[in-house]
Amino acid sequence: MILVKLEVIGMQRFSNIILRTLLIVAVGISLILSWLIWTNNAKYQQGVQSGTIQTVNRRSVSTTKTMNEVFAPTKIINNTAKSQRLIYNYKYSSVREIFQQLKQAHLSDFEQISLNDSNRYQRLLHQKHSLQLVYPTSVTVNTIARLTSQRRLQQRKDHDINRIVLVLKGNQHLIYFLNDYNFAIYQVQERDLNYQQIQKLIKDNNFSVPVNTQVTAHDVQLMYLKPLKLKPVSYLITVQNNNNYISNLLNSKQGADITSHKTEGQVVYRSGMYRLLNIDNKTDMATFNDYSKTSIPTNTPDLFEDTYRSLVKIGNPLNGMYLFNYDRKNHSFIFRNYVEGFPIFQQSKNGAVKINFSQEGQTILFSKKILQVPVPAERNAVRLPATADIISGLKDNGYNIHNIQKITIGYKWSDDSQNHDIVDLTPTYYIKINDQWKSYADWIE
Repeated sequence: MILVKLEVIGMQRFSNIILRTLLIVAVGISLILSWLIWTNNAKYQQGVQSGTIQTVNRRSVSTTKTMNEVFAPTKIINNTAKSQRLIYNYKYSSVREIFQQLKQAHLSDFEQISLNDSNRYQRLLHQKHSLQLVYPTSVTVNTIARLTSQRRLQQRKDHDINRIVLVLKGNQHLIYFLNDYNFAIYQVQERDLNYQQIQKLIKDNNFSVPVNTQVTAHDVQLMYLKPLKLKPVSYLITVQNNNNYISNLLNSKQGADITSHKTEGQVVYRSGMYRLLNIDNKTDMATFNDYSKTSIPTNTPDLFEDTYRSLVKIGNPLNGMYLFNYDRKNHSFIFRNYVEGFPIFQQSKNGAVKINFSQEGQTILFSKKILQVPVPAERNAVRLPATADIISGLKDNGYNIHNIQKITIGYKWSDDSQNHDIVDLTPTYYIKINDQWKSYADWIE
């Protein structure tokens, strides 16, 4: 009897391996065919230590995400009469769909109603029958106005915000913009917002966990009140060809020649005096410098538009990519890929893409590794503790809890040990201390 069970288990494992292998082969063939189509017009000389590369016409870059999708909020917190819950929909991005509803409404009469009042801020965060659209970083009111085509929302003096609160019951017809750092509350009158469609999107969620938006001394922390289980996922990845980036980033209207030279594990491509593309073949990371782009937009919405154009210009797919951090002081943006509603960490030191503007020029750092399609993962769901237990664990390991800047759940990127074309994504807690993101395990080891 035991031998029969072992044979059955062995057959099941063998079948899983065969299915996974066949799926990878099928997708691989599809990617090869796509690559042949994309690079059909590439006429670069490769394997040259130093030399000249012929320029070609820049291929058209298509993206499935518009600017207001890339800069959409990343989390929904739903307040009912009894509880506060983080919700998500695995089938589509419900937070993006709800954010799109703001474009159909009419917003006006912007005014500040509170500042530095943490108690009032906390009450609004927990207002019954309301919905929060939450950003992982600061954006601005005028940027939201640009993204949602709300001209009457534009302000002479722009304001930083982190979340948008919609009141779902009653006849107030008010929307609130909130700043988590100075507890500013801005109120806006709305008209023609489709609450029925928003309620439908809320009910259609298929992931829901109890949370608490807790106000701290100078911030708001999302606390997961109970342990939760998240499934690890695996993705087939592809590494983009250098020719794509040369075509998209270095081709000049003047038709200047592109030169290249190799160093240890790196290739440096240059177009004229001002544009440089450095590709590290060991890490599959690329750095693009445009020293001619020395003017920085004076208003934030224009800066966001310039950033989006740069993001599209790279040519990497934007599916699943969202803004993760905006540094107003240094004019820099970090974008991360998201999976199952959570950000991916350790793809590189700077997420999937980092874009920086300065008076010395523009710098873009990005990964050549592209997530393609999920593949069957044979790993069990990971049990993550409540956030309070994570904080206690950090305290027990000698960390001052007042030095904790942010805590979030994310997916850890790690290369599959058996197949280099697959990346394994494992859910875990990430903590920001001293402006540095590390996993909980890395902080306490």
